[in-house]
Amino acid sequence: MWATRWPSRRQSLAFAFVTNASVALACLSFSDPHGALLGCVAFATSAAYIGFFHSTGLVIYNFVVASTVAIVIASRIVATGHVAVAVVDLFLVTQINIVMPIAIHLLIRSLGVDLERAGRDSLTGLLNRRSFDRYAARMLDESDIDPDAHLVVVMIDLDNFKRLNDTRGHQAGDDALVAVGRVLGHAVADIVAIVARTGGEEFVVAAEWHTDDPGPLAQRFCDGIAALPMSITASVGTASVPIRTLRRGAGHLQARLNQLVGAADDAMYEAKRAGGNRYHHWAAH
Repeated sequence: MWATRWPSRRQSLAFAFVTNASVALACLSFSDPHGALLGCVAFATSAAYIGFFHSTGLVIYNFVVASTVAIVIASRIVATGHVAVAVVDLFLVTQINIVMPIAIHLLIRSLGVDLERAGRDSLTGLLNRRSFDRYAARMLDESDIDPDAHLVVVMIDLDNFKRLNDTRGHQAGDDALVAVGRVLGHAVADIVAIVARTGGEEFVVAAEWHTDDPGPLAQRFCDGIAALPMSITASVGTASVPIRTLRRGAGHLQARLNQLVGAADDAMYEAKRAGGNRYHHWAAH
């Protein structure tokens, strides 16, 4: 599964469940109960995988299955008169299947908080440029994405932002950036989209759009920003491509996404040269 591409979340879940069931069946069908009980240590392997990639609920599920299988096998050992051996082996198996996934799960969640913060713009709370690439690729890899829709990349640059900073101070500029971030978020609340601040007064949006005309979406951004009390406007550039034409695989998607970002950036500068407070579309082929 990993030989050609990174698995989707659904594929990864299927792998976890199949692995868990396979270990359970192998242990229960083993003729020697002592070896079968020690074989329950293998549940820790799937537990580590689940703890690394999936939720706490799935970690608990794996532990419940591992404990149930281990208790069933331990009862077979008890039936042979080796109570102490059964208790010790059951204790060791249980400890391994508790400690390993919990330790990995807590570590990943702790690191995940730091990674999430590192992937966010500290002022607006939006994604930064690096996280935008990762989240856009993930969005396109989701199974519920509409293949008949279009991927639209939108570049937004605030007009005369320097003048706002110079006349009203940097705090006013920061407040404007935060407000613009909220406007962009509200504008895409009803569609599948991600929003990022790429730096300065520039923002980028990647969205699933139902037609090959992203004009209405771009106009949402223009109108929303122009309506802010800071008296600012935006130059907006768009580029789009049918989602079904995108080749899967991180490298292909990233290259195509970079092309669309570049095309949308060129279109944005066309809008700015035309006076700003408008959008310009570049149709990718």
